[in-house]
Parts: sequence; structure tokens; C-alpha cells
Amino acid sequence: MSLVPEVVSPKYDNRLPDDYYRLLVDNIADYAVFMLDPTGHIISWNIGAELIKQYKAEEIIGQHFSVFYTAADINRDYPATELKEALKHGRYEDLGWRVRKDGTVFWANVIITPMYDKDKTLLGFSKVTRNLSEKKKAEEDLQHAYQELKESEEKFRLLIEGVRDYAIIMLDSAGNIASWNEGARRMKGYEANEIIGKYFSKFYSREDIERGFPEYELGQAKANGRFEDEGWRYRKDGSAYWANTVLTAVRDAQGQLLGFSKITRDLTDKKKLEQQLYRSNEELKESEEKSRLLINSVRDYSILMLSPDGIIMSWNEGAERIKGYEAKEVIGKHFSVFYPREAVAQGFPQFELKTALANGQFEDEGWRIRKDGTAFWANVVLSPIYNQNKRLLGFAKITRDLTERRRNEELMRRNLELVRINNELDSFVYTASHDLKSPVINLEGLLIALKEDLGADVGKHEALFRMMGGAVEKLKKTIDDLSDVTKLQQDKTAPEEVDIPAMIEEVKETLSSNILSKSVKITTATTGFESLRYSRKNVRSILFNLVSNAIKYANPAKTPEVTISTSVADTGEFVLSVADNGLGISEGQKSKIFGMFKRAHDHVEGSGVGLYLVKKILDNTGDRIEVESVQSEGSVFRVYFKQGPALPIAAANNQD
Repeated sequence: MSLVPEVVSPKYDNRLPDDYYRLLVDNIADYAVFMLDPTGHIISWNIGAELIKQYKAEEIIGQHFSVFYTAADINRDYPATELKEALKHGRYEDLGWRVRKDGTVFWANVIITPMYDKDKTLLGFSKVTRNLSEKKKAEEDLQHAYQELKESEEKFRLLIEGVRDYAIIMLDSAGNIASWNEGARRMKGYEANEIIGKYFSKFYSREDIERGFPEYELGQAKANGRFEDEGWRYRKDGSAYWANTVLTAVRDAQGQLLGFSKITRDLTDKKKLEQQLYRSNEELKESEEKSRLLINSVRDYSILMLSPDGIIMSWNEGAERIKGYEAKEVIGKHFSVFYPREAVAQGFPQFELKTALANGQFEDEGWRIRKDGTAFWANVVLSPIYNQNKRLLGFAKITRDLTERRRNEELMRRNLELVRINNELDSFVYTASHDLKSPVINLEGLLIALKEDLGADVGKHEALFRMMGGAVEKLKKTIDDLSDVTKLQQDKTAPEEVDIPAMIEEVKETLSSNILSKSVKITTATTGFESLRYSRKNVRSILFNLVSNAIKYANPAKTPEVTISTSVADTGEFVLSVADNGLGISEGQKSKIFGMFKRAHDHVEGSGVGLYLVKKILDNTGDRIEVESVQSEGSVFRVYFKQGPALPIAAANNQD
């Protein structure tokens, strides 16, 4: 709170003349403020009591205050309980129904406070009542007024000063504080000797003072008799609280303004509760709207509400997309419209509802029918919906079209069958590669023995022996390739950093005889990366097979050229490319060349296992190979490896 210069009036004694207290209570019209004797009989009455309860003073004074209570409260002796509780705790506050003179009831806030003289002798009770009927649910109206006392000045003073939940103060006609009660001390933090005589703007913010709001309040109360407001006020320690304030002009019998009564109640907790309730209500409305929009926008699920009898009550976009009906076509119809005729005849829709009620949910998969008569395979979940009193409101029905999943399951079944066949093929390859080695070795031995037996005549059969030897070598090469396939299936080699330029040189050295014999020109461009984290022997196998194929399938009309390069794709994958200017591959062969024993050109010597091995290696590590080719112009094989971020070549060369 901003520091504001104090406005000080002449010094006042907080004990006012008798008439001030009497006038203060007499002029309160919004509260019934009256005095009870120790037995509960009414001994004073004010204008507020007459307006609220409809009795005139001469009608009610002397009667027991239980006349304002309902028959049920009187039967349980509740009025006497209130007096006992007030004596026990020093005060008693209650909300409840009270009865007017005409028999009508009103919702009342009641505060009963025992009053004692200086010798602690019980004088009676002060009873402050306010009619809260109109504000029962909306807000607590926090004005509090004080009893009209017809007795001594001491009783009037005790009435005002004894109230602790309301700040009840008297202002002079200029707005200076003339009296102070316990409620004011507790609420605002000032002692009487600190605040009496000061201008009441002391409780307002600098902004309110600068815009003249305290003076405006006095002007309104003076012109209209009273002024009520809610807003932030400030305590002695500078902390703020939300206050309800009622300012009432106090006049004498001749209408002369004597000052103002000012009743204030701290509504900070109520304000926080209202704000919390407002936020909760806004969040609830927003949540409901989001839920509605969410359900209506869901396209993959049919989400609808059924009445307890199965009548469709709501429809969403997913339902329209899956079932084909618009909302206006289907709302009001029985949900059995989605079922095949046979299911309806067997009573299956009714069985679903009964089972959902019995078990709390029903789930099923089966054929359902769209508007156009086509069938779809549906997963259906049906759940009963109850209110908080356990009354059945209907059913939530969620349907998903699983036709595609059903097709996929069939494809999966077929794929599993293909996997089984492939596994059996792998087992056959493994068996063949091992079981054929011994017969081939025996065959080589027999050829050697035959040559020895022929002696000098072996030269006559040189061509035949050469053909037989070539056939044995080809068979051995095929068995070796099959052996490589079986080894690949068992391969668990850990990845390591492979130096690509060094590996290229190693492969070139291995293929040097072929390179020289065919005058192959090999170019390398490892500008993308020079190191690859992979199984070393698998990188060698990939490079060896791709380069040897490029040489093997060279175009006889051209000087063979092979380019080996590296790059990094936009996806972050490392790409190893082998390009040639050879025979090329036809479009029809591109999808077949990676199969076992498949070759694009039958007139060229080969086993048809090399590219199968490359594809198998890459499949095992989740990597891939692509080919681009034009017949008679050449081919480009690109191998894509999943790696971490690529280092610049210079930085890679500096790595330890």
C-alpha cells in the first residue's frame, strides 16, 4: 500500500454521547438489531427488525425470540441451544430459515452475542439478523448491523464494541473516525488511540484517494441515505483485504447530519472462493467444450450415445465416416440398424445392452452394415452411463472399423508362412553347403587318380580334363558362396571404425588381376566421409561384390570405368556409391537381382549369390541398397548406412 499523508481531525474520545449510539442503531434498516434479556425475551427493537420480521415494536417486545423459528426448530428446542452456545463460546452464528409475522420464511444470517456489565453479570444478548434470501447462493452479503438498545448507554456501548466479526465505526460529518470497535481493531490492525480522529481514507489505496473515492462514498451516502461497495482495503501493516462496506448517513430527529455509520466485513476468503469457483466453472465449461469438439472431430472411431432402450441420441464425424449416415438420418433410430439381418433376428443388439448392464461393459468384434449395404469388420465397446444417483442415462457406444486390420492379419499369416518357407530354404542352403564339400573333394581326388592311371595318354584327354576341372572349381565357388550365406546368418561381429580409403585399396589389391586384365579405370572420391562404423569384414564383402560385379559386367565396347564415392544424404545416412559404365540392368531385372542365384546377364560367368549377400548383410543391420541403371550405359549402386552425425573430412583426419 502506498504511504499517504494522514488527514487528522481534532482529537476525539471513543466514548460517544448516548444519542450517537441510539441513532446509529435506529438508522440501520438492513439488519434486525435487538436485545434479548437473559431468558431470551425481546427487550428492544429497531427499524431493520420491523422491516425484516414485519412486527412493530409494541407487538413484539416482551415475547420470546423463538417466535421467529420454525415449528421443527422449536420442537428440538433450537432457540435455547443458540443461547447456550453463545454463552459457552462468547458468540453464536448461524444460517437458517426464520419466520415472519405473516408466516412466510426467509433465509437468515444470525449472530447472538452475550453481554455483560463491568462485574461480568449477564445483562442479556445482542441479536443481529439479516435477510439473505436473495443472496443465499450468489454471495454472502456481509453487512452487519447492531442492535437497537432501549436501555442504558452502557448496553449500547457493549453492543457496538462487543462485535468482533465486523468493523463498526462512527465517522463525523467530515469523514473523521469518531469511534472504534473490537471488530475494527481485529480487521484493520489499528488500536483505537492510533486511529480515532484520523480521516477514514487511511484504509484506501493511493489510487482511490487520488481519484477522490472516499469523498465520493460520503457524497453518495449523504445524498441517498446509504452507500454499499466491495473493493480492496488496506490494514495497518499494508496488507490488502477484500471488504464489503456499508456507509449510512446518521441524522437526528430534525434531519441534521450527525455523521456516518460505517460497517465493514472482511470477505477475502469469500472473494478467493468466488474466484476459485469462477475459474473452476470456466475450466469445466472449457473442458466440456473440448470434450464435445474432441468427440465430434474424431474420425477413426464412431462415438455415439444411446438411450437406455438403444435409441441413437448423438452422432460424431467418425460415425458418419465409418457408417455412412449423416446425423439427421440416424438420430432417433434404434442402433440395430447397423447389424446384419440375421443378428437382428437373433436379438443380438438387445443381448449386447443386457450384457453391458450386467458386466459394466460389452466388447465384441463382428460384421456391421453401412448405409450403402456394404459390410465392415467392427470392434464395438458398449458401456452403460449412470448419473451420480446411479440412474441409467444410456450407453456409450464406440466402434472402430477393423476391416483393414483383418486384411493385415491375413497378410501377416501369409508372411509368416513365407518366413517359414524362407527359414526352411536357409536350412537347406546350410545343409547343402556343408554336405557337398566332401563329395567335391572326393571328385577332385578321383580326377587326380584318373590322370595318374592314364599316364602318357593323359594328353589325349587334356581338353576333357580342363572342362571337368573348371566344372569342379565352379561347384567349389558355389559351395563357398553358400557357405558365406550361412555364415552371414550367424554373424554377430561387433561394429568398428572402418577406414574406407584403406578398404578400397584392399579390395582393389584383391581384384588386381581382373583390373589389369580388363584395363579397368577405378576412381575414388571419399569427400563425404572416410570412416564408417560397421563390421569390417561386412564392409569388405559389400565393396568386393559391388566392384567385382562392376568389372564382371563391363561393356566390351567401352573401356571399363568404376567410380567409388561417399556422401551424406539429407536424412543423415552415410552413402557408399559404386558406379560403372557397363552393360546396365533392364527395368524388369532390377527387382530380381538381389535374389539368390539371380543374374541380370546369363552370358557372363557368375554364381548369382554376391548381390544376395550384400542385401542380406544390410537387412540384418537395418540398412538398405538402391540401384539406378540404364541398359548399355551403366549402373549406380548406393548403399545407405545409418550412422551418427558426419564429421568434416579434416576433422575426421585429426581424430585419434
